[in-house]
Amino acid sequence: MRRAIFTAVVLLFAALGATAQTTADEHHHSMEVSPFSQAEHLAHLRELVSSKSLHGPVIPQPAGTVSGAAVKNFTITARSFSFAVDPSPFVVNQGDVVNITITVPSSDAAVFGHGILMETYIENGIDCQRGQTQHFQFTATTAGDSFAFVCTQPDCGTGHSSMFGTMRVNAVQTPGPTVSSILPSTGSTAGGTVVTINGTGFSNPTVKFGGVAATNVTSGTSSITATTPAHAAGPVDVVVTNLDNQSVTVPNGFTYGIPNPTVITVSPNNGPTSGGTPVTITGTNFQSGATVKFGVLPATDVTVVNATTITARTPLGPATQQLAVNVSVTNPDGTTGSGTNAFTYAVPPLTVVSVTPNIALPNGAAGAGPVTVTIFGSGFTTALASSVTVGGVPATNVQVVDAVTLRATVPALAAGASNVVVTMGSTSATLNNGILWQNAPSKHRAARH
Repeated sequence: MRRAIFTAVVLLFAALGATAQTTADEHHHSMEVSPFSQAEHLAHLRELVSSKSLHGPVIPQPAGTVSGAAVKNFTITARSFSFAVDPSPFVVNQGDVVNITITVPSSDAAVFGHGILMETYIENGIDCQRGQTQHFQFTATTAGDSFAFVCTQPDCGTGHSSMFGTMRVNAVQTPGPTVSSILPSTGSTAGGTVVTINGTGFSNPTVKFGGVAATNVTSGTSSITATTPAHAAGPVDVVVTNLDNQSVTVPNGFTYGIPNPTVITVSPNNGPTSGGTPVTITGTNFQSGATVKFGVLPATDVTVVNATTITARTPLGPATQQLAVNVSVTNPDGTTGSGTNAFTYAVPPLTVVSVTPNIALPNGAAGAGPVTVTIFGSGFTTALASSVTVGGVPATNVQVVDAVTLRATVPALAAGASNVVVTMGSTSATLNNGILWQNAPSKHRAARH
């Protein structure tokens, strides 16, 4: 293909009258070439080498040499009909100062020598007569896979079209990206997990999970945030690719699992701290066997109706006043979804339901003394000052155990029944005859017969 193109160029020159050859005195002689014909010849050569070159946008040459750049020296021997480059291959790095020495042996068959014209770097060409040497210097500012060069002389012989070569300029390589961590490293098959990728050398990167592009990618040089795309369950490679196509692959860097459950509504969304409120939780991706928590406490009577509905009863609320808590659903596979502040506990009206123990020895009986009792009810809270009286006598060591439980120490009282009164702030509740003070029943011996 190259030979055909060069032959076509030579034939074009001949048709234009740019050159002519004779065999007088067994030597090749050239006709005078007009300035117009020579300029047209060089223009066609530029078109030719341009079509045979592969490189990026041309970066203009700097004035003078580049400080600190390497100097590369090459000798190009032009002879009928080839170029020999020493050292070979003809490869330099972007920023190198390139010194080219072109020489034509005195014994070469081409009477008028040869020359060189190179895409981008020697665009006006250099002619070199037989037995002579020419020098040229440039800075390799433009990188590319190939910069084609050809002979400038249109009449160096019938093998002229074989005089072709290329130079390569390696682009400056910046360090490629590295990845030190991916957090979190698991997420839903539905996608939508926001991950942070930490590492080094990130530059306008793209991110792929299992070959599928992530979305919402934002990056600094050492950190990337991205949103995972949807993907089938299982581990996948994570690939980070910079704008210059340098990339890093983290094998099995992210694992897709079954989609996380979500909590959309809890109805009703409020109830007493005494717990036991029947609720219906709606959401998505609920699995059979899922558990439910209100705050940190597990719900009771949990039933997974289907993938979008759960029924349950609320556990005890906090031993404080009104408080909103998160409601979370955890599937058997460990995936969890939560509704923030989805249920609000409120302190119910104060009640006293029972006392344990509710029978004690009266004052003066053998073994009688202070009794520690547990009082059950509702509306108990640490947010208010609390007190307990039994038969009008204050108890000591009053402690709110939880929203339905109190503990107190009661002194022994006279035989009979005593009312138990619990006071929270300015509100009181009474359990009539809550404690019975009585002697232990006497023991009777069995009669002998």
